[in-house]
Amino acid sequence: MTSRHHIGMSRKLSGVSYSLRGPLAAQAERMRAAGEDVLTLSLGDPATHGLPPAREVVQAVRDRLDDSCGYSGAAGLPEARDAVAQHYRGKGLDTVRSCDVYLGNGVSELAPLSLHALLDPHDQVLIPAPDYPMWTASVVVAGGRPVHYPCDEASDWYPDPGDIARRVTDRTRAIVVINPNNPTGAVWPRGVLDGIADIARRH
Repeated sequence: MTSRHHIGMSRKLSGVSYSLRGPLAAQAERMRAAGEDVLTLSLGDPATHGLPPAREVVQAVRDRLDDSCGYSGAAGLPEARDAVAQHYRGKGLDTVRSCDVYLGNGVSELAPLSLHALLDPHDQVLIPAPDYPMWTASVVVAGGRPVHYPCDEASDWYPDPGDIARRVTDRTRAIVVINPNNPTGAVWPRGVLDGIADIARRH
């Protein structure tokens, strides 16, 4: 007879809270089961809100299905990386080249990968509050420490670059900028963004 051992949750997850996939999602399901109409804004799927992909995009995918069975390079398809670099050069970021672009299956995949590569234990990442909870959770799971900088509703949900600068320590490795912000919807003005960029350059 063999004994059964309980397989518990990793201690790495003790500081992780992801309410959009936990209590809020469970509450939404209970409300739906009770016959209530619930508008879910926690998933980044535009098709569920009546915004399907453009016909041209769907047709382009159909036309290339026969060529889509293999792996691409780790950084993504060269043509797609070229298109992304060209897009940002068209917005005035003249130094962006294809070799600067890495593609993946969305931010939910790329953010944790990047943080694991960047952070040593107890390194800090400055994150806006309120934030999309994936950022805080990903920093914790990568062994880092999230340090939140407030985005004040009384200031149109803009952060204060001076406040951000005061939160920087010798363990700060990154400043997360979510713009347009999720969940507030605020679009931070150029002055705020330049102020945050200046902090990053100084450190």
